[in-house]
Amino acid sequence: LELIETQTISSAVAQVDFTSIQESTYNVHFLTINNLQFSGTSTANVGVRLFESGVLETSTVYDIAYQRGAATGTTSEARSTSNNHLRIVTYTGDGNVANGYSYFYNLGDSTKYSFHTMHSSNTNKDGTASYNFGSGVLHQASTVDGIRLYDASSSQNITSGVISLYGIRYS
Repeated sequence: LELIETQTISSAVAQVDFTSIQESTYNVHFLTINNLQFSGTSTANVGVRLFESGVLETSTVYDIAYQRGAATGTTSEARSTSNNHLRIVTYTGDGNVANGYSYFYNLGDSTKYSFHTMHSSNTNKDGTASYNFGSGVLHQASTVDGIRLYDASSSQNITSGVISLYGIRYS
């Protein structure tokens, strides 16, 4: 596990980009999110879009399957075979924090699909805790050389948090 980059958010930004992910060096990437907060009070989804050869992929070419559960006992799922982003956290805003991680596979291999798995937890605006887990895939073979995180549901700014990207090598 080797640190590629850490970004600390201390003022409002619309997105966080990792554009030097060293995709030809690492077969697996590990992204961590710590104490992430958004500017608004409505639900936010920490969306992930991938850069293919420097171009951000915004089309409906992502397949997703995620589960969410809350301390109140409610559960839900999100699934799609034509989504325009991957997801790491569903967050309910209002000053609460989200934490999570995601593994990304095959980003630098132009002959394979790129996919990820994720786990996260957060507090909701009513003070209860929630969890999220699942996976997604960019269902086209390409060289992925960057990762963007942003609010995919309500375009809120990210106001604080620490996001780190690591590389994992294997033979």
